[in-house]
Amino acid sequence: MRSSSIFGISSLVIVVVAGLFAFNVYSQKPVLAPVYPTPTDRSAGLIVLPPPKSDPIEVIKPVVTTTVLFIGDIMLDRTVQTRTVASKDPAYPFAKLPLGWLGSFDYSVGNLEGPVTDVRRSPVKSIDFLFMPAWAEILKKQGIDAVSQANNHALDQGRAGYTDSMARLKQVGLLAFGDQVEDGDVALATTTIGKTRVAFLGWNSTDNPIVKKDAEAIIKKAKGDNDLLVAYLHWGSEYRAKPDESSVAMAEWLIDQGIDVVIGGHPHWSQGASTYKGKPILWSLGNFIFDQDWSEETRYGLAASFELVQNEVRAIELYPIRIDVSQPRLLEGEAKRLRLEELAKRSDADLADGVRSGRILVK
Repeated sequence: MRSSSIFGISSLVIVVVAGLFAFNVYSQKPVLAPVYPTPTDRSAGLIVLPPPKSDPIEVIKPVVTTTVLFIGDIMLDRTVQTRTVASKDPAYPFAKLPLGWLGSFDYSVGNLEGPVTDVRRSPVKSIDFLFMPAWAEILKKQGIDAVSQANNHALDQGRAGYTDSMARLKQVGLLAFGDQVEDGDVALATTTIGKTRVAFLGWNSTDNPIVKKDAEAIIKKAKGDNDLLVAYLHWGSEYRAKPDESSVAMAEWLIDQGIDVVIGGHPHWSQGASTYKGKPILWSLGNFIFDQDWSEETRYGLAASFELVQNEVRAIELYPIRIDVSQPRLLEGEAKRLRLEELAKRSDADLADGVRSGRILVK
């Protein structure tokens, strides 16, 4: 009797609780999804909501780098011409370079060690260069954009040969600058590479001193219209690993006048790197195409790519080369390491590590 009463009371409690829960649930107002007004015309008397605010997205502009490659002395007569004819390949000297390598840079510049012309003229010299006219088109097709004629062989075929050479080079689209003995207006040629206005200035001091008054005037003229001034010098003493005192003095004077980059040639050996007032100097790139097979040093050369960011040189990439039977090729692996190590010994101490790595940071 007692357990039956307890069971009845428990059942009643459960029923009551269940009823209260059901009443509570069904007596609540239904929960509806929020309704937001949609934008509409103000003329309809409704509120037009502004678009939701968001944080501005920072747009990072890519760094634009322009590359300008400099190569050393190019000689296309004598044994180079003989080897080219025998090979039956008009571009024989370039055959060992990676296909399209010279044209892979935004701009490529070299020293053309003689005139492109078709007649041998006076004066007659013991070393007397003449480059056949077909070479002009070959240089252009290989990716070279500009050449200096400021060297001690530019007048090998006289003033007429030089004038003919400049005309033929320009006719195929090459920028040509410099003279063997003149240091004024003829030294200057300008172009735009990427967005950088570049002035190339070529001078030869191997067989006559540079007239500083003329050079200073043309530098001043170039500074007014250009972002970057590059001097390509034919100077110094042959077959030396380091620059002579006259070259050092001239480089510093040029930079004091406003030159931004100094490139050298003529010694037939590749020399080291320096800076003066933060401006880079490569004393000698050595040979690029030549037939001086009789020594190890004359069979090495150096090419250098200058990386420009916002009109300034930020880095220099070094490419040591080896010349076999007048054909330059890029050194790789251990041969490259050893050559860069040698060039580091010929460079300023604070640049030595960069030279060893093959990349010099300028700024």
